[in-house]
Amino acid sequence: MTTLILQATPFAELIAPKLKAAYAGFLHALDAFAENRMRNAVPEQEFRKAEREIKRVQRMINAGGKSLRRKRTAH
Repeated sequence: MTTLILQATPFAELIAPKLKAAYAGFLHALDAFAENRMRNAVPEQEFRKAEREIKRVQRMINAGGKSLRRKRTAH
């Protein structure tokens, strides 16, 4: 068994850097994929619709939006 390991050592030393480079390339591709998925988690149209709604409510609040305030009811 030891003889087989010693015979395979030069081969392993030759292959190891290539495996490390392939692994690094795979990790880079996986990171790029995950980053792209995170950036595009919400469709652009839905994102813009939400932004418009937020801005609309902010304008109403800044304008003194009486319609946003709750009316007090007598108990």
